[in-house]
Amino acid sequence: MKDKSSLTLIEFIVALGIIFIFLGAFAVNATIALRVGRETALRNELENIRMSVGYYQIIKGRFPESLIALMSQKISFEDLNGVIFGKGFLKPFRIDQEGNLIDPFMSRYYYDKERGVVYSLTKGYESW
Repeated sequence: MKDKSSLTLIEFIVALGIIFIFLGAFAVNATIALRVGRETALRNELENIRMSVGYYQIIKGRFPESLIALMSQKISFEDLNGVIFGKGFLKPFRIDQEGNLIDPFMSRYYYDKERGVVYSLTKGYESW
Protein backbone atom coordinates (compact mmCIF):
# COMPACT_ATOMS: atom_id res chain seq x y z
CA MET A 1 0.00 0.00 0.00
CA LYS A 2 1.27 3.47 -0.91
CA ASP A 3 1.71 6.22 1.69
CA LYS A 4 -0.42 9.19 0.54
CA SER A 5 1.37 11.74 2.76
CA SER A 6 4.71 11.51 0.96
CA LEU A 7 5.74 13.87 -1.84
CA THR A 8 6.08 12.56 -5.32
CA LEU A 9 9.03 13.51 -7.45
CA ILE A 10 6.82 15.72 -9.64
CA GLU A 11 5.49 17.67 -6.63
CA PHE A 12 9.05 18.15 -5.35
CA ILE A 13 10.27 19.46 -8.72
CA VAL A 14 7.28 21.83 -9.01
CA ALA A 15 7.93 23.20 -5.50
CA LEU A 16 11.62 23.74 -6.30
CA GLY A 17 10.66 25.45 -9.57
CA ILE A 18 8.37 27.88 -7.75
CA ILE A 19 11.08 28.65 -5.20
CA PHE A 20 13.63 29.35 -7.95
CA ILE A 21 11.17 31.60 -9.80
CA PHE A 22 10.68 33.67 -6.63
CA LEU A 23 14.42 33.83 -6.01
CA GLY A 24 15.03 34.95 -9.58
CA ALA A 25 12.38 37.68 -9.34
CA PHE A 26 13.88 38.85 -6.05
CA ALA A 27 17.39 38.96 -7.55
CA VAL A 28 16.22 41.03 -10.53
CA ASN A 29 14.35 43.50 -8.31
CA ALA A 30 17.28 43.78 -5.89
CA THR A 31 19.67 44.51 -8.77
CA ILE A 32 17.38 47.20 -10.16
CA ALA A 33 16.89 48.78 -6.72
CA LEU A 34 20.64 48.80 -6.13
CA ARG A 35 21.30 50.50 -9.48
CA VAL A 36 18.60 53.13 -8.85
CA GLY A 37 20.04 53.79 -5.39
CA ARG A 38 23.53 54.25 -6.82
CA GLU A 39 22.21 56.59 -9.51
CA THR A 40 20.46 58.70 -6.87
CA ALA A 41 23.63 58.82 -4.78
CA LEU A 42 25.64 59.79 -7.88
CA ARG A 43 23.28 62.68 -8.66
CA ASN A 44 23.47 63.95 -5.08
CA GLU A 45 27.24 63.63 -4.87
CA LEU A 46 27.78 65.38 -8.21
CA GLU A 47 25.54 68.22 -7.07
CA ASN A 48 27.46 68.55 -3.78
CA ILE A 49 30.86 68.47 -5.46
CA ARG A 50 29.80 70.99 -8.11
CA MET A 51 28.37 73.33 -5.47
CA SER A 52 31.61 73.03 -3.48
CA VAL A 53 33.68 73.87 -6.56
CA GLY A 54 31.44 76.88 -7.23
CA TYR A 55 31.63 78.01 -3.62
CA TYR A 56 35.43 77.67 -3.67
CA GLN A 57 35.55 79.75 -6.83
CA ILE A 58 33.42 82.46 -5.22
CA ILE A 59 35.52 82.57 -2.05
CA LYS A 60 39.00 82.20 -3.60
CA GLY A 61 38.38 83.77 -7.02
CA ARG A 62 39.65 80.69 -8.89
CA PHE A 63 38.87 77.02 -9.28
CA PRO A 64 40.63 74.53 -6.97
CA GLU A 65 43.66 72.70 -8.35
CA SER A 66 42.08 69.30 -7.70
CA LEU A 67 39.28 67.61 -5.80
CA ILE A 68 41.87 66.49 -3.24
CA ALA A 69 42.74 70.16 -2.64
CA LEU A 70 39.04 70.94 -2.34
CA MET A 71 38.70 68.29 0.39
CA SER A 72 41.80 69.38 2.30
CA GLN A 73 41.27 73.15 2.43
CA LYS A 74 39.24 74.68 5.23
CA ILE A 75 36.94 77.67 5.24
CA SER A 76 37.05 79.98 8.22
CA PHE A 77 35.39 83.31 8.76
CA GLU A 78 36.47 85.44 11.65
CA ASP A 79 34.88 88.33 13.43
CA LEU A 80 35.66 90.16 16.68
CA ASN A 81 34.57 87.13 18.72
CA GLY A 82 36.83 84.68 16.91
CA VAL A 83 36.24 82.00 14.29
CA ILE A 84 32.60 81.73 13.27
CA PHE A 85 32.84 78.89 10.79
CA GLY A 86 35.64 76.41 10.33
CA LYS A 87 34.71 73.55 8.02
CA GLY A 88 36.07 72.14 4.79
CA PHE A 89 34.73 72.93 1.36
CA LEU A 90 33.93 69.29 0.74
CA LYS A 91 33.64 66.29 3.03
CA PRO A 92 34.92 63.18 1.23
CA PHE A 93 32.33 60.51 0.45
CA ARG A 94 34.50 57.60 -0.63
CA ILE A 95 38.15 57.81 -1.53
CA ASP A 96 40.51 55.37 -3.20
CA GLN A 97 44.02 54.47 -2.03
CA GLU A 98 45.46 57.58 -3.68
CA GLY A 99 42.97 59.91 -1.97
CA ASN A 100 40.79 60.58 -5.03
CA LEU A 101 37.02 60.79 -4.71
CA ILE A 102 35.16 57.82 -6.16
CA ASP A 103 31.52 57.59 -7.13
CA PRO A 104 28.93 55.03 -5.94
CA PHE A 105 29.91 52.77 -8.88
CA MET A 106 33.54 52.81 -7.61
CA SER A 107 34.91 54.90 -10.49
CA ARG A 108 36.82 58.13 -10.03
CA TYR A 109 35.27 61.52 -10.48
CA TYR A 110 36.93 63.55 -13.22
CA TYR A 111 37.67 67.21 -12.53
CA ASP A 112 38.63 69.73 -15.21
CA LYS A 113 40.37 72.51 -13.28
CA GLU A 114 40.32 74.91 -16.24
CA ARG A 115 36.52 74.95 -16.47
CA GLY A 116 35.64 73.75 -12.95
CA VAL A 117 33.65 70.83 -14.36
CA VAL A 118 33.14 67.57 -12.43
CA TYR A 119 31.69 64.35 -13.79
CA SER A 120 31.85 60.60 -13.22
CA LEU A 121 34.06 58.26 -15.22
CA THR A 122 31.54 55.41 -14.89
CA LYS A 123 30.49 54.19 -18.32
CA GLY A 124 27.02 55.48 -19.18
CA TYR A 125 27.08 58.28 -16.60
CA GLU A 126 29.77 60.52 -18.09
CA SER A 127 27.29 63.16 -19.26
CA TRP A 128 25.52 63.58 -15.93
